[in-house]
Amino acid sequence: MKNTLFVIIFLFVVSSQSQEYNQNNKYLFWTFHTKNTTVNGISIGAFPSNQFVKTNGIRLEIPGFGFLAPLGNGSPISNVISVDEKFDRKKYHFNEIVNGINVSTGTIGSVNFNGITIAAIAQFGELSNGVAIAGVWNAMDKSNGAQLSLFFNEAIYLSGIQIALSNSAILMNGLQIGAVNYGQTVRGIQIGIFNKSKNTRGIQLGLWNSNEKRKTPILNWNFKT
Repeated sequence: MKNTLFVIIFLFVVSSQSQEYNQNNKYLFWTFHTKNTTVNGISIGAFPSNQFVKTNGIRLEIPGFGFLAPLGNGSPISNVISVDEKFDRKKYHFNEIVNGINVSTGTIGSVNFNGITIAAIAQFGELSNGVAIAGVWNAMDKSNGAQLSLFFNEAIYLSGIQIALSNSAILMNGLQIGAVNYGQTVRGIQIGIFNKSKNTRGIQLGLWNSNEKRKTPILNWNFKT
Protein backbone atom coordinates (compact mmCIF):
# COMPACT_ATOMS: atom_id res chain seq x y z
CA MET A 1 0.00 0.00 0.00
CA LYS A 2 2.80 2.39 0.92
CA ASN A 3 4.64 1.62 -2.32
CA THR A 4 1.48 2.23 -4.35
CA LEU A 5 0.89 5.55 -2.60
CA PHE A 6 4.50 6.58 -3.25
CA VAL A 7 4.20 5.79 -6.98
CA ILE A 8 0.96 7.80 -7.25
CA ILE A 9 2.53 10.83 -5.55
CA PHE A 10 5.66 10.53 -7.69
CA LEU A 11 3.69 10.39 -10.92
CA PHE A 12 1.61 13.38 -9.85
CA VAL A 13 4.69 15.47 -9.13
CA VAL A 14 6.37 14.53 -12.41
CA SER A 15 3.17 15.23 -14.31
CA SER A 16 2.77 18.62 -12.65
CA GLN A 17 6.36 19.63 -13.41
CA SER A 18 6.22 18.47 -17.00
CA GLN A 19 2.98 20.32 -17.65
CA GLU A 20 4.68 23.59 -16.69
CA TYR A 21 6.70 23.50 -19.89
CA ASN A 22 5.69 20.53 -22.00
CA GLN A 23 2.02 20.85 -22.88
CA ASN A 24 3.17 21.82 -26.37
CA ASN A 25 6.28 20.57 -28.14
CA LYS A 26 7.61 22.41 -31.16
CA TYR A 27 10.51 21.42 -33.38
CA LEU A 28 13.08 23.17 -35.55
CA PHE A 29 11.78 26.76 -35.28
CA TRP A 30 9.20 28.49 -33.07
CA THR A 31 8.55 31.57 -30.94
CA PHE A 32 9.16 31.53 -27.19
CA HIS A 33 6.03 33.65 -26.73
CA THR A 34 3.84 30.53 -26.67
CA LYS A 35 2.51 29.38 -23.32
CA ASN A 36 3.60 26.05 -21.77
CA THR A 37 5.82 25.13 -24.69
CA THR A 38 9.09 23.31 -25.21
CA VAL A 39 10.96 24.40 -28.34
CA ASN A 40 13.47 21.88 -29.64
CA GLY A 41 15.61 23.79 -32.09
CA ILE A 42 15.57 27.59 -32.50
CA SER A 43 13.24 29.83 -30.53
CA ILE A 44 12.86 33.51 -31.35
CA GLY A 45 11.11 36.51 -29.82
CA ALA A 46 11.36 40.20 -29.07
CA PHE A 47 11.30 40.39 -25.27
CA PRO A 48 11.34 37.96 -22.31
CA SER A 49 8.41 35.59 -22.01
CA ASN A 50 6.16 35.08 -19.00
CA GLN A 51 4.64 32.02 -20.61
CA PHE A 52 6.58 29.10 -19.06
CA VAL A 53 8.76 28.17 -22.02
CA LYS A 54 11.75 25.86 -22.36
CA THR A 55 14.22 26.11 -25.25
CA ASN A 56 16.47 23.15 -26.07
CA GLY A 57 18.86 24.55 -28.63
CA ILE A 58 19.27 28.24 -29.55
CA ARG A 59 17.21 31.13 -28.20
CA LEU A 60 17.35 34.42 -30.15
CA GLU A 61 15.89 37.50 -28.48
CA ILE A 62 15.83 40.62 -30.63
CA PRO A 63 16.14 43.22 -29.25
CA GLY A 64 15.60 42.36 -25.57
CA PHE A 65 15.26 44.84 -22.72
CA GLY A 66 18.99 44.70 -21.98
CA PHE A 67 19.74 47.68 -24.18
CA LEU A 68 17.84 49.84 -21.65
CA ALA A 69 19.80 48.60 -18.63
CA PRO A 70 22.40 51.42 -18.62
CA LEU A 71 19.51 53.90 -18.22
CA GLY A 72 18.25 52.22 -15.04
CA ASN A 73 19.26 52.63 -11.40
CA GLY A 74 21.25 49.46 -10.93
CA SER A 75 20.34 45.83 -11.37
CA PRO A 76 17.66 43.91 -9.41
CA ILE A 77 20.39 42.56 -7.10
CA SER A 78 22.40 45.77 -6.58
CA ASN A 79 20.72 46.55 -3.28
CA VAL A 80 20.86 43.05 -1.80
CA ILE A 81 22.60 43.29 1.57
CA SER A 82 22.51 39.76 2.97
CA VAL A 83 21.20 36.33 2.01
CA ASP A 84 20.92 32.83 3.39
CA GLU A 85 24.09 30.79 3.41
CA LYS A 86 22.77 28.40 0.77
CA PHE A 87 21.08 28.92 -2.57
CA ASP A 88 17.65 27.33 -2.41
CA ARG A 89 16.62 26.21 -5.89
CA LYS A 90 13.10 25.44 -4.65
CA LYS A 91 12.40 29.13 -4.08
CA TYR A 92 12.79 29.89 -7.78
CA HIS A 93 10.07 29.33 -10.37
CA PHE A 94 11.44 30.30 -13.75
CA ASN A 95 9.40 31.74 -16.59
CA GLU A 96 11.94 30.39 -19.07
CA ILE A 97 14.61 27.71 -19.19
CA VAL A 98 17.28 27.79 -21.89
CA ASN A 99 19.34 24.64 -22.46
CA GLY A 100 21.94 25.62 -25.03
CA ILE A 101 22.76 29.10 -26.32
CA ASN A 102 20.96 32.37 -25.68
CA VAL A 103 21.77 35.45 -27.78
CA SER A 104 20.27 38.93 -27.40
CA THR A 105 21.06 42.58 -26.81
CA GLY A 106 20.19 41.61 -23.26
CA THR A 107 17.75 39.20 -21.62
CA ILE A 108 16.13 40.46 -18.42
CA GLY A 109 13.74 38.20 -16.56
CA SER A 110 13.13 35.08 -14.52
CA VAL A 111 15.33 32.85 -16.66
CA ASN A 112 17.47 29.78 -16.00
CA PHE A 113 20.40 29.64 -18.45
CA ASN A 114 22.13 26.28 -18.92
CA GLY A 115 24.99 26.65 -21.37
CA ILE A 116 26.08 29.96 -22.88
CA THR A 117 24.21 33.25 -22.72
CA ILE A 118 25.52 36.23 -24.68
CA ALA A 119 24.26 39.80 -24.36
CA ALA A 120 25.51 42.66 -26.49
CA ILE A 121 24.79 45.12 -23.65
CA ALA A 122 23.38 43.73 -20.37
CA GLN A 123 21.55 40.71 -19.00
CA PHE A 124 19.86 40.04 -15.66
CA GLY A 125 18.83 36.46 -14.90
CA GLU A 126 18.15 34.23 -11.92
CA LEU A 127 20.32 31.17 -12.55
CA SER A 128 23.26 30.65 -14.88
CA ASN A 129 24.94 27.26 -15.21
CA GLY A 130 27.77 27.78 -17.68
CA VAL A 131 29.08 30.99 -19.22
CA ALA A 132 27.44 34.42 -19.17
CA ILE A 133 29.00 37.00 -21.49
CA ALA A 134 27.93 40.65 -21.70
CA GLY A 135 29.30 43.75 -23.38
CA VAL A 136 28.52 45.95 -20.37
CA TRP A 137 26.82 44.18 -17.47
CA ASN A 138 26.03 40.72 -16.08
CA ALA A 139 23.77 40.23 -13.06
CA MET A 140 22.67 36.79 -11.84
CA ASP A 141 21.07 35.63 -8.62
CA LYS A 142 23.15 32.43 -8.85
CA SER A 143 26.10 31.90 -11.16
CA ASN A 144 27.70 28.47 -11.51
CA GLY A 145 30.56 28.89 -13.96
CA ALA A 146 31.85 32.13 -15.46
CA GLN A 147 30.64 35.71 -15.72
CA LEU A 148 32.57 37.72 -18.31
CA SER A 149 31.94 41.36 -19.21
CA LEU A 150 33.79 44.58 -19.99
CA PHE A 151 32.46 46.61 -17.07
CA PHE A 152 30.25 44.93 -14.42
CA ASN A 153 29.57 41.46 -13.04
CA GLU A 154 27.16 40.90 -10.14
CA ALA A 155 25.96 37.77 -8.38
CA ILE A 156 24.22 37.02 -5.13
CA TYR A 157 25.64 33.49 -5.10
CA LEU A 158 28.82 32.84 -7.11
CA SER A 159 30.47 29.46 -7.62
CA GLY A 160 33.12 30.02 -10.26
CA ILE A 161 34.79 33.06 -11.76
CA GLN A 162 34.03 36.72 -12.46
CA ILE A 163 36.14 38.79 -14.88
CA ALA A 164 35.33 42.47 -15.50
CA LEU A 165 36.46 45.96 -14.50
CA SER A 166 34.17 45.65 -11.47
CA ASN A 167 33.03 42.41 -9.83
CA SER A 168 30.63 41.98 -6.93
CA ALA A 169 29.24 38.95 -5.12
CA ILE A 170 27.42 38.48 -1.83
CA LEU A 171 28.51 34.86 -1.32
CA MET A 172 31.54 34.01 -3.46
CA ASN A 173 33.26 30.65 -3.87
CA GLY A 174 35.93 30.94 -6.54
CA LEU A 175 37.86 33.73 -8.23
CA GLN A 176 37.35 37.41 -9.01
CA ILE A 177 39.64 39.21 -11.47
CA GLY A 178 39.14 42.92 -12.16
CA ALA A 179 40.12 46.45 -11.29
CA VAL A 180 37.68 46.49 -8.35
CA ASN A 181 36.50 43.33 -6.59
CA TYR A 182 33.99 43.11 -3.75
CA GLY A 183 32.69 40.12 -1.86
CA GLN A 184 30.66 40.16 1.29
CA THR A 185 31.58 36.54 2.03
CA VAL A 186 34.63 35.34 0.09
CA ARG A 187 35.86 31.79 -0.16
CA GLY A 188 38.63 31.95 -2.72
CA ILE A 189 40.85 34.55 -4.40
CA GLN A 190 40.45 38.19 -5.39
CA ILE A 191 42.91 39.69 -7.90
CA GLY A 192 42.67 43.36 -8.80
CA ILE A 193 43.70 46.94 -8.11
CA PHE A 194 41.33 47.22 -5.15
CA ASN A 195 39.92 44.20 -3.32
CA LYS A 196 37.44 44.24 -0.45
CA SER A 197 35.70 41.55 1.57
CA LYS A 198 33.90 41.40 4.90
CA ASN A 199 34.09 37.69 5.70
CA THR A 200 37.14 36.05 4.19
CA ARG A 201 38.62 32.60 3.83
CA GLY A 202 41.16 33.16 1.11
CA ILE A 203 43.68 35.49 -0.51
CA GLN A 204 43.62 39.01 -1.92
CA LEU A 205 46.23 40.20 -4.46
CA GLY A 206 46.17 43.89 -5.44
CA LEU A 207 47.48 47.40 -4.94
CA TRP A 208 45.16 47.74 -1.94
CA ASN A 209 43.37 44.95 -0.11
CA SER A 210 40.85 45.14 2.70
CA ASN A 211 39.23 42.39 4.75
CA GLU A 212 37.90 41.96 8.28
CA LYS A 213 41.41 41.40 9.70
CA ARG A 214 43.57 44.03 8.06
CA LYS A 215 44.19 46.46 5.21
CA THR A 216 47.40 45.94 3.24
CA PRO A 217 48.98 46.56 -0.16
CA ILE A 218 49.97 43.73 -2.51
CA LEU A 219 48.92 40.71 -0.40
CA ASN A 220 46.21 40.08 2.17
CA TRP A 221 44.65 36.92 3.55
CA ASN A 222 42.54 35.33 6.21
CA PHE A 223 41.90 31.65 6.88
CA LYS A 224 40.54 31.76 10.41
CA THR A 225 36.99 32.10 11.71
